[in-house]
Amino acid sequence: SATRGASTLLTSDLVRARRRDGRILPLYLNAEARARVAPVAQEIVATALALVGSTRDEVDAALDEIDVSARDRSIVLGLRKLCEDRCDFAVAEGTCPEEIRKDVFSAAALAHRSLDLGATFNREAVLADVAEKKGTTPEALLAGLYADLRGSEILQRFKALDAEELLDRYNVALAQAAVQKATKVVVRIQGESPLRMRDIFRAARFHGLLHTASGDPKSGYTIVLDGPFSLFGAATRYGLRLALCLPSPLGCRAWHLHADVLWGKSREPSTFELGPKDGLVSRDGEAPALTPELEVFCAAFAKLGSEWTVRPSDRIFALPGEAVCIPDLRFKRAGSSEEVYLEAFGFWSRASVWRRVEMLRKGFPVRLLLAVGKQLRVS
Repeated sequence: SATRGASTLLTSDLVRARRRDGRILPLYLNAEARARVAPVAQEIVATALALVGSTRDEVDAALDEIDVSARDRSIVLGLRKLCEDRCDFAVAEGTCPEEIRKDVFSAAALAHRSLDLGATFNREAVLADVAEKKGTTPEALLAGLYADLRGSEILQRFKALDAEELLDRYNVALAQAAVQKATKVVVRIQGESPLRMRDIFRAARFHGLLHTASGDPKSGYTIVLDGPFSLFGAATRYGLRLALCLPSPLGCRAWHLHADVLWGKSREPSTFELGPKDGLVSRDGEAPALTPELEVFCAAFAKLGSEWTVRPSDRIFALPGEAVCIPDLRFKRAGSSEEVYLEAFGFWSRASVWRRVEMLRKGFPVRLLLAVGKQLRVS
């Protein structure tokens, strides 16, 4: 989905940050703190790995047993949250709790109605009778009765990582928490290759972020992203997407991020700054070349038997004085040099579509199709 890794963020109660002189200052783990909590981080990871096949309640109980100092309790709770987000929990395979409850409760009600005056209800007999009819045991029946409760879910898989990776992800998550509350984010990047910039632009498009880009390869690029609190609706979902896009510039050499933020319950206007000096490390791979919707489109187009082929575009069009255009797809006609590009507008504003239309009317070096979502109501 467009929100891949969506859960790997901290909840507001786990965010360690200060607000000073109108600035948000996350309390990143420094070298001393990392060394102090690294053994605990490793124990959290080892516990999750060892308990694949156990219930959520059993996993929680084992994690609660890890010895943590009062000083680091908040940090460790954040590490646990990020680690637990890498766990896949599900109802035990082959178990249908709703069906089991229906059979057991129906049999129990029938047994109650059949009781003679003064007789005692025999719970074990009812369970044994239902278990025999279902070809199982009373113990298995009881285990499956409420298997769909959260605590009874089974840990199916754990996406393993080492302690250092978990600590890196924790620091990034603190920065993501600030970006989630933004009204606007401005990222300036210099000295990167076109391929690297394409990956960064691609991340913004993959996550469906409202953004404009300007600049050129020589002077660098400026990307302006609308924040969730600049929108009237879907702020939580959009903030999540924006936070997930944050790691994309972390590997650049010369870059700076500035965010206007509404912080805390009172939403006090604040600022948040981020750059190479903060030492954050991205552990995420590059965003996929296409959104799931465009992947489906390309697969369907390939089945048409057309003389045209379609693939992800790797072009960046930076025209003087205009916003940068980064098409999503490139169509090429077999046996010729003819090309057509496509740019998809999903979670965008009507104004951004019309700005692109005006740019095309002034002249553009290639043929470009605009795919515009119906919800934008553009004629």
